[in-house]
Amino acid sequence: MAVPAVSLEGITVVFNGKTILDRVTLQVGKGEFWGIIGPNGGGKTSLLRTVLGILRPKEGKVSIMGHSPKTAVRKGLVGYLPQRMDARIFPLSALEVVMLGECNRSNFFRSFGARHRNDAVEALEMVDMAEKAHEPFPCLSGGEQQRVLVAMALASKPRILLLDEPNTGVDMVAQEGFYQVMKGFKETLGLTILMVTHDVGVISHFVDHIACLNVTLHYAGDPWGALDCHLLEDLYGEPVDVFVHHPQCEGCHVLKGLKE
Repeated sequence: MAVPAVSLEGITVVFNGKTILDRVTLQVGKGEFWGIIGPNGGGKTSLLRTVLGILRPKEGKVSIMGHSPKTAVRKGLVGYLPQRMDARIFPLSALEVVMLGECNRSNFFRSFGARHRNDAVEALEMVDMAEKAHEPFPCLSGGEQQRVLVAMALASKPRILLLDEPNTGVDMVAQEGFYQVMKGFKETLGLTILMVTHDVGVISHFVDHIACLNVTLHYAGDPWGALDCHLLEDLYGEPVDVFVHHPQCEGCHVLKGLKE
């Protein structure tokens, strides 16, 4: 039986006396693209931090490609893009920002050499940002900064990519372009991708599976199954209309049932 890329078995995480993940079981196969949706405070970011080993479960077991989270991170198997990164903390060029991703393999900035620089350039090429390599990061557009930060997460050549709401503050056109890039990485590089997002109506066209999380796991499976408005009402605690945008045609459509 193939070893899953990410395995969560009955995970319960308690923080400051509050249960933030409750008996979550999820198996993510190698090369799969997952979207993770749910309300604010529902544990989506905590799930990613548990995969990274930042949070330790009170109960259950976490395995990353057969390793413990800390071992997997140390081996450079996991790349991570956190939820919010203020451009002002990066008074660097786009290339220098990407080189920060090499910290998974280098302990000190001064140890960076030609190989690390070449890896950073390669990562920028993967996200179509090589021509912006020497431009100041804070001067790039939101969508361009987003791609540079993804390149930073890719610089250590991970096998698993974790993205926490990467499209915050990015317009619809840039979002869809970003999802296409992620789908391309999955298909050409064999990357396993877990992406936290609120854009269920868009992401459904690109991911293989969706997980619906609000402390407990309400659903994990086919992305269209996650568009059941009864499921979403249970997930968010109130009636939900789903706006689904089609990349192939203009406009959005409101769903009030399982599918269109």
